[in-house]
Amino acid sequence: MQALGLTRKIARHLRLLRDDPERFAANLLQFTNPRRFQEKLTDITIAAPLQVRFDGELDARPTLNVLPPVLSAESMTGGPNTVVNFAFRLAQNGAPVRIVTTRPDVRTDPAWFRSHLAQLTGAARVPKDFEAVSAADPGAPLAIGRNDVFVATHWTTAQQVKYRLQEMNRKRFVYLIQDFEPGFHQWSNDYALSLETYELDFLPVFNEQLLADYFAQAAVGRFADPDFARASLVFEPAVDRSVFFPAAQPHSGRRRLLFYARPTNQRNLFGLGLHALRSVASHPAFADWEFQAIGSRGSLPDLELGDGRMLRNAPWLDYAGYADLLRNADILLCLMLSPHTSYPVLEMAACGGLVVTNSFACKAPDRLRRISPYITAARPTIEGIAASLVEAAQQVTAGYDRFAPLDLPGSWEESLGGVAKAVSQWFAQIT
Repeated sequence: MQALGLTRKIARHLRLLRDDPERFAANLLQFTNPRRFQEKLTDITIAAPLQVRFDGELDARPTLNVLPPVLSAESMTGGPNTVVNFAFRLAQNGAPVRIVTTRPDVRTDPAWFRSHLAQLTGAARVPKDFEAVSAADPGAPLAIGRNDVFVATHWTTAQQVKYRLQEMNRKRFVYLIQDFEPGFHQWSNDYALSLETYELDFLPVFNEQLLADYFAQAAVGRFADPDFARASLVFEPAVDRSVFFPAAQPHSGRRRLLFYARPTNQRNLFGLGLHALRSVASHPAFADWEFQAIGSRGSLPDLELGDGRMLRNAPWLDYAGYADLLRNADILLCLMLSPHTSYPVLEMAACGGLVVTNSFACKAPDRLRRISPYITAARPTIEGIAASLVEAAQQVTAGYDRFAPLDLPGSWEESLGGVAKAVSQWFAQIT
């Protein structure tokens, strides 16, 4: 009987491994790492405390400490690059600035950072003392002054700042907000913790007016106060026209649809996008088209769309290669259940291709059309996305002007210059 029971138990675990690998791994964890298993039961992210020490000699020279969780070659997507660009512009305006990573066991290669900074900003000279340091090592705490000011760039870093403010002379921090981050976590412990950060005392800096409007309209945290919301600083993301521009001539060969496919990022609506593609793959409008998935760093397998069509995973490309891929495609499907547009949407429009994204709250079709006539905001349903894809394919076949203007800054200096100056002046006044 014991042997039969063991056999049945093994069979159950094998079925669980087949049907729900994530749950199987969680069950296995209670035996392989009981402490980690107990931590995961709480389903809560408690960011490691900032490892700092106070140096009285630094009180006379306050510094802006910009806090990204990580700074590495693998992490530099649109949001993290914006953080670096913002910090760099603050330093250019005369503020003493350090970029301070906060996640334990992650190191920034100084040589890589200098090279990346030069490539990202196009600046031949880097402001003095502008460097990447860490506040995550208990054995080597970062020296700060009590008059320093923090710049949070993610809800976890805002939580880290919260626990240090009582020791600081300046109780207000700067909060660079690039999305409604509670939405990353559904309704959960982390949702509550991230939402809490919008109730703290901070100077808000928004990446996109659409996002600022959402916070005000939804009365998120302190933004329920109209005066606080109106005092927000806002910049529009830049799209570098020297990198993202239309091809002089339409590309030859098969028409191409790109799908920004990130299954692990729920707000990118991978499931809705895939089902919409499967519903249109056999439509006459997509006869002789090819379908490619981008954005998953090569981790996505090729997927069947039906009727013999396949969604092929495109290789991960460098910045220039990525821009060239957009330039030689016809449609980008890029979904984002968020008030933010998403960078690929804007970059594809700059390259003259048609974009199908989705509406969300104040991110309405007419608002996106003001940015570019190439951006269509579908209802976030399978049917709504599918209908917009067919309309886009028909527009490609009929022909259109691929050189329509894009109503966004063409450089990060144009985008961030005014906001960085305002933050630097505020910092100078309070210190």
